[in-house]
Amino acid sequence: MQIHLSSDKYDVIHSGQVFLFEKNKNLRLEVDTEDDLIFTIELRFYENESGDQEIRQNINENQILLSCYNFHKMGAGLKTPVEVATVKGKKLYFFFWSDLIAGESRSVSYTFFYER
Repeated sequence: MQIHLSSDKYDVIHSGQVFLFEKNKNLRLEVDTEDDLIFTIELRFYENESGDQEIRQNINENQILLSCYNFHKMGAGLKTPVEVATVKGKKLYFFFWSDLIAGESRSVSYTFFYER
């Protein structure tokens, strides 16, 4: 059996959930588009004194770094999918959401979409 997922005009090409070892450990996703494009997305979780929740993005060659500050509340992440690459003329999008488990561990759910 094969199941194909889509949302409006976007195909879901990969989706998953990861449990991090601790709440402020990093998550690194290596993406191989099988079209001579390999890049990484790294989520780093920090806490600072301001308490303000924010995501800072830094792109360096083939690495996208998303620094996530004060994601100590349940249910934090991107509000909408973000474009991370164009492969064979199609835009590739990434979306993630993070939850804390008993204040000690972190669960990260993520999805990659291709536009049709």
